Amino acid sequence: MKILLLFASLTLALASPWSAAAADAKKRILVVSSYHKEYLWSQSTQHGLTASLLKYRYLDTQEQADRFTREDFVESTKAVLKKEWMDTKRRNSRADIAAATQRILQSLRDFKPDLVMLGDDNAANYIGNRLLDTPTPVVFWGINGLPLKYGLVDSIDRPGHNVTGVWQQGYHKESLELLHKLVPTAKSFAILGCDSETSRPNVKRLQSLANQGELPLKLVDVVATNSFEEFKARALAIAGKVDAFFVLNHDTMTDAAGRHVDMLTVGRWYLENIKKPEASPEDQFVLEGMLLTANDSGYNQSHLAFEMAYEILERGLDPGRMRARTPSRGPFMVNTLRAQMLGLPLEKHRHQIEELVSTAAALKR
Repeated sequence: MKILLLFASLTLALASPWSAAAADAKKRILVVSSYHKEYLWSQSTQHGLTASLLKYRYLDTQEQADRFTREDFVESTKAVLKKEWMDTKRRNSRADIAAATQRILQSLRDFKPDLVMLGDDNAANYIGNRLLDTPTPVVFWGINGLPLKYGLVDSIDRPGHNVTGVWQQGYHKESLELLHKLVPTAKSFAILGCDSETSRPNVKRLQSLANQGELPLKLVDVVATNSFEEFKARALAIAGKVDAFFVLNHDTMTDAAGRHVDMLTVGRWYLENIKKPEASPEDQFVLEGMLLTANDSGYNQSHLAFEMAYEILERGLDPGRMRARTPSRGPFMVNTLRAQMLGLPLEKHRHQIEELVSTAAALKR
């Protein structure tokens, strides 16, 4: 009987390598963001992450959460947390991404995490693939479209490796439906965005929905470019041909000299020069100053990702058997300043709007 009990105990331990660390030891968690701290999406995901860390007592106080956000490192009663930034919106050449990858892999080796969290596509792709099928569990968030594209998971329902997480399916149709309710005369739209890992899946999704006849407006044209000059010229030309725009990410553009142009600089130009209503995929764009979104919330992405990480760290669940998930839709959001700029009254639509935003980050620059 004693031999059988010992064998059963060893079997359970080997079946769950993620529980190898002592139960009373502080968990070491490395968080890697694809982007930079000032980016609006990064701020939203950081807020969701710290809220989830507080909820599950991996942070003791709000002061610790603020310190982690400010300093990228904090130690609590239960955890040691470290954050690294790839900065691939501003530095996105192959050489830049390779250097960021090597820097973060060295940090990972030095830090020796019990679990790694990867925020968004580039971190998932470049760091995640270096950790695939290693003993370190990995949880991602913010992959645009199905995460199968990076080879990290075998299927959504059964990832099959040491990686699982949260992905963005997007609420493009719902965003355009909200725009059509606010502007029922709108019949056509064009897509505006940069040519990046973030924008391309959203363009494909909108085109697919348009081809299936599922959108309330007709898709007329697509602008996907990393040239700020081309973006401006084509946006002005198309504005006379469509009733609305769907504005995607515009954060990897460069000027004529090849210098990076900040997202909010692009946004300011757009808001001051284009007088058409626009939908967008996430809250960061409404906070920037765009009209509306059915929010695919960064907050919800990272919050849910740590909920999954908690199950791995505390209950010993196997990431390979944890279904990759998408969070529920965030609120229908409308920017009141943009509505005023467009002469769009909101009073009769107030029951259809779940959150009003009265600031525009791009117009403060």
